[in-house]
Amino acid sequence: MLYSKADTHVHTSYSDDGISSPEDIVEFIAGKLQVIAITDHDRLDGAYKAKEYALKNDFLEVDVIIGEEISTKNGHVIGLFLEKKIVRGMTAMDTIDAIHAQGGLAIAPHPYYLLSYAKKGYEPIRRHLKNLDFDAIEVINNSSTFAVFSNAVTSLVNVSIGFPQVGASDAHTKEFVGKGYTQFQGKSAIDLKNQIIEKKATAHFGHYSLLEFNLNLLQSVKSFYQYFSNRDN
Repeated sequence: MLYSKADTHVHTSYSDDGISSPEDIVEFIAGKLQVIAITDHDRLDGAYKAKEYALKNDFLEVDVIIGEEISTKNGHVIGLFLEKKIVRGMTAMDTIDAIHAQGGLAIAPHPYYLLSYAKKGYEPIRRHLKNLDFDAIEVINNSSTFAVFSNAVTSLVNVSIGFPQVGASDAHTKEFVGKGYTQFQGKSAIDLKNQIIEKKATAHFGHYSLLEFNLNLLQSVKSFYQYFSNRDN
């Protein structure tokens, strides 16, 4: 049986903290990954750009999922296989319902990361995981130098919850796409979706060189700074 790799959490220059264009990302991962989900913050246009480019250049053999990382009152939620943009600012529960109404998958990204991304006065998603109808959880999110700790906690917590598991890079530049990934049987985005639902997909780490580790650390510091500068927005 053919096994493929997917990255279910990727940002482009259409995110306020992203760097690489959708087209550059598709070209960069050709031959390395078979499926990617473009999940810019609270918008879909970058994902549609990537999908259009991948379809126009089908020799690259990259299947692009339309996704979005949605800012909810309780923290971030990822929607995959979307048709329309999910509005920001709802509760996590209402956001998940809106994703499911489109036939999409709702993913819990980095639930135990140092930053919860919850709005002031609202409890973070990690306190209500068991009561939320997520389709999968990121047990590997390799975006941050500090993520190894939150990944470990997430994996331990999920032993008792039992969500399907995915691995993702949460990359904000093309060089980090695939540093966390999901392995699945098949080749297409639909194959990936079915494997996640059936709990057959597996999460994996990608390798960091010393230079990449240092660049990742710098990105982590920038992320912290941006969060604390804009937390009231």
